[in-house]
Amino acid sequence: MGLQAASAALAIVVLNSVFRLTESAWAITACVYVISGTAAGTLERGRRRVVGTLIGVPLALCLLPVLSHAPLLIWCAASIAMVIYAMALPERYDVACGAFAFTLLLTLAAGGEHSMSVLVARLWETVLGVAIGVASGLLVMPLRDDASHSID
Repeated sequence: MGLQAASAALAIVVLNSVFRLTESAWAITACVYVISGTAAGTLERGRRRVVGTLIGVPLALCLLPVLSHAPLLIWCAASIAMVIYAMALPERYDVACGAFAFTLLLTLAAGGEHSMSVLVARLWETVLGVAIGVASGLLVMPLRDDASHSID
């Protein structure tokens, strides 16, 4: 798993040096976190990460115009989202990823980041990282599923 994650992270570093990604750390985090003990687990974690991010980022972007006039509401919404993240993480990785992406965008905006290219980068760089992480998990010394270890 370490070799899979390291090779995926290295691919992101190379892409960043060629294309100057907006926030390559987001892609690296995504590619490393989707690696699981089995190929099926990696695919499932990748799917859940993308689904969560595809919900959390647009939801935060839709709320930013309203919340930008009420900074206290931004922090309250971010706090609630982090509670949801903590509760969902053990069982619902998709919900946890959505809550984290939502919180990240709100806190970036509260901190003064209003560039849409940076805020939207959370979405596309996470999807890029997941794609590279899943590819690495399936192609770099792929781990067998538990069923393939059974002895007849």
